[in-house]
Amino acid sequence: MNSISSIHLPTVEDPKAAKALRAGTQFEAVLLNAVFGGLQSAFTHLPGGQRSNSRQSYDGIAMEALTSGISHAGGIGLGALVGRWLAARTKV
Repeated sequence: MNSISSIHLPTVEDPKAAKALRAGTQFEAVLLNAVFGGLQSAFTHLPGGQRSNSRQSYDGIAMEALTSGISHAGGIGLGALVGRWLAARTKV
């Protein structure tokens, strides 16, 4: 499952604006995955403990599912902000 490519965006008449909104949303999804992934590993890894490869894989899948769900629900608003900023810059 690729959470970045499956993001649903509102329809926009201008193709450049739609591309800018998609880029902003993808940026937000990548950022959320990086931030939450770091938080998840900080709070679930015990000092001195060994992490198995299968556990790391499942942790990554769970974090991607969480960030994908957040992105599908509209995210935290950063993607829309970046998308609007990019759309304003591409109209030049």
